[in-house]
Amino acid sequence: MRIVDITGWIHNGMWQYCDSYPGARITECEKPPFIPAEKECYCQNFEIGGQSGTYIETAAHVDATATPVVDIPLDELFMDVAIIKLPAKGPLEKITLADLEAAEPDIRKGDGVIIGTGWDRKWRDADFIKASPYISRDAADWLFDKEIKLLGSDLPRFDNINAKEFPWERLWRDAKFLLAPVANLDSVRRKRAKLCAFPIKVEGAMGTPCRAAIFEDYDEQD
Repeated sequence: MRIVDITGWIHNGMWQYCDSYPGARITECEKPPFIPAEKECYCQNFEIGGQSGTYIETAAHVDATATPVVDIPLDELFMDVAIIKLPAKGPLEKITLADLEAAEPDIRKGDGVIIGTGWDRKWRDADFIKASPYISRDAADWLFDKEIKLLGSDLPRFDNINAKEFPWERLWRDAKFLLAPVANLDSVRRKRAKLCAFPIKVEGAMGTPCRAAIFEDYDEQD
């Protein structure tokens, strides 16, 4: 079995969606007074938001009555996944239905689907958020028609920021989870694998940063 980490780094100065949704602030904690002066001891303080780095969320992001991601049983977050690798997309370029069909993905009912465009290479660039490519409505509808349960991508935005078209209502109604933005999909060799994306255990969280990984050649007897 081969494990590929598809989690992007959380780091000081990283991108953020807006001022209300922070990126990250990581500082060193002061050494506690009960530690002898001659002893070394280190700890960091993390200030992050629910959508910092690679995160997973449920419809609780838009519906206070929906199930928070931390209340989802962990076995539901270990799932079959179809990987769709597309040619690199440029700033504000759309993912079309033709793009998905040309990739000939093997998508089965109940799968997670992760779309790779190479945009994660811009993770530390200033325009990572504002210039993100996006998923067209017909491409998204095609995926949701296949009864997937998770949609993920290396894109930080699924919608066209200048002319919104992504069918968010279908994602939250017909799928169950959003995972984004992932990284390192270039290292994934298979079109089908297992995905693990466990949220941080924060009480009541609608979504949290997670450690996402692809398990290739997974055998339940391993």
